Amino acid sequence: MATESDSVTSGEALHRGLLRHTLASWRFILLFSVPPMVWVIFVAQSGLLRAITALLCAIVWFGCWRLWLDARYFSLLDVQNNAQAGEALYAIWRRDRLKTLSLAERQAGALAQFRRTLYWVAALWAAWLMMLV
Repeated sequence: MATESDSVTSGEALHRGLLRHTLASWRFILLFSVPPMVWVIFVAQSGLLRAITALLCAIVWFGCWRLWLDARYFSLLDVQNNAQAGEALYAIWRRDRLKTLSLAERQAGALAQFRRTLYWVAALWAAWLMMLV
């Protein structure tokens, strides 16, 4: 019986570690916005295409900030303090739903944010490459 609980505990620890490492990849995602932003700053002519590329870069940067914040949050969160964390997050962000989320729901939300940020990076690169052609 003790080995079963140990495997559950180690499984949760593995899950938390993998999630934190996945969210920590925000740094590499942010690097993908550098070439388009350099183009915006130094090469692009003023106009709609420049504005669209800058807006897409800003969206990617916001996504990276959210991933950075989630990575920091999950370094503090676990099953035992999830309810307290919900109250604290509610006090910060003033969203009622934050009080009632389970740890698994919080983790799923962070992974959804990760995927959304990757989609925005793909959209940024697709738009930027089309503008270069």
